Amino acid sequence: MRRILAAFLIAATTASAAPAGQSGKPQYFVKAWLQKADKTFEHTTSWCGENYRCFIPIGDHMIELRELSRSNYTLIFTSDPSEEVPCCVFRNGSREARLESAYPRVASLYFRPETWGDEGINAFGKLIIVVEDL
Repeated sequence: MRRILAAFLIAATTASAAPAGQSGKPQYFVKAWLQKADKTFEHTTSWCGENYRCFIPIGDHMIELRELSRSNYTLIFTSDPSEEVPCCVFRNGSREARLESAYPRVASLYFRPETWGDEGINAFGKLIIVVEDL
């Protein structure tokens, strides 16, 4: 896990942080690393403004951040923001998680049970994310 986190931090600090599709004054800097169960990965960096919702693409997926504040935020992970049923859920079965800001957080993601015909829990991967208040 430490190697993954170290690689994430190096990649995130060297990647371009251009504000992709975000409007307003940047207030939060977001770094994210998606380590899939098949050992493939994606990473991204982006800015979020003072808007209620912020969308950040990561590979073929989308990270949605809501209710951003200095201390915490709500995270939603989807394949497409317009989809009604998300591809993945968090450990507790919810489609969203409340996380603390400023420190790297690891959120385990799982395919929805109906995706696999209710054959148990199947890991999608882990999302390592840090949201920094500027």
